[in-house]
Amino acid sequence: MGFSRLVMGVSLAWTALQSLPVALAIPHFISFGDSYSQTGFDINLSKPSASNPFGNPAYPGYTSSGGPNWIGYLVTTYNSSLLYSYNFAYGGATVNASLVKPYKPEVKSLIDQVKQFSSSSLATNPPWTPKESLFGIWMGVNDVGNSYGQNDSVLLGKILDDYFGQVEILYRAGARNFVFLSVPPINKSPLMLGQSKQAQELEAKYIVQFNDALANRTGSFKARHEDSRAVVVDSQAPFNAAINDPKKYGSKDATCFNSDGKSCLWFNDYHPGLAIHKLVAEAVVRAWNGPPFKAVRVYSS
Repeated sequence: MGFSRLVMGVSLAWTALQSLPVALAIPHFISFGDSYSQTGFDINLSKPSASNPFGNPAYPGYTSSGGPNWIGYLVTTYNSSLLYSYNFAYGGATVNASLVKPYKPEVKSLIDQVKQFSSSSLATNPPWTPKESLFGIWMGVNDVGNSYGQNDSVLLGKILDDYFGQVEILYRAGARNFVFLSVPPINKSPLMLGQSKQAQELEAKYIVQFNDALANRTGSFKARHEDSRAVVVDSQAPFNAAINDPKKYGSKDATCFNSDGKSCLWFNDYHPGLAIHKLVAEAVVRAWNGPPFKAVRVYSS
């Protein structure tokens, strides 16, 4: 079975998720993240509209999946009405570039992305309301990937301090609905499987620490802001569903990669392809549609 852990008040078990509706009923989705989420959206160019809810660039945007990523699937497939997407995610991002350096200096961290949001008309003259908007953050892949070797719990605490410092900024701007995606099993990526067993195990351990901290901080955030709803989406489960049964998702095995995004589970040696992104989108919607704030035990293999 692998390890089990208690996610306090913010998540649903993968098996329970399968029976929930796969349609997001909120019309505005405002997101932040790294290359797993990036679409190349520019807030200063064409805005989402009824004729083009994706805004810019042309769908599916500039992704690392070989086609649409999980945000693209939310906009086009897993919604019950028009879903307008405003996506500030930037490839290579960490939460705070001064704590964990990205691969190049110009990468926009989560802090930078929230500053972009805060200085834009999306915040100063919002087309959304607190009730009819959902804010999503998928961060941690690069924070973990670039620092797991240090195995530094103090650093991890500082990263989560800054993560939820940005959540507080979004809350003050009117955000009340949040989905936070956990760090997926990047220790099982083709890139990491080419590293030593010790490195894989150390990264896996640090992922657990990050995800447990994310769950605990989310619970604390909710306790401080009772008018908000915050859900942690267990991204480990959709990744593992594909990795444990790759042929079901059109891949010969769990480690091949192909830039078409379709014939393998992975787009390249570190980024998932279409099938995994589609599963992640389903997990986001089902987690959001599920009963909030229940403590459940989540099993990851």
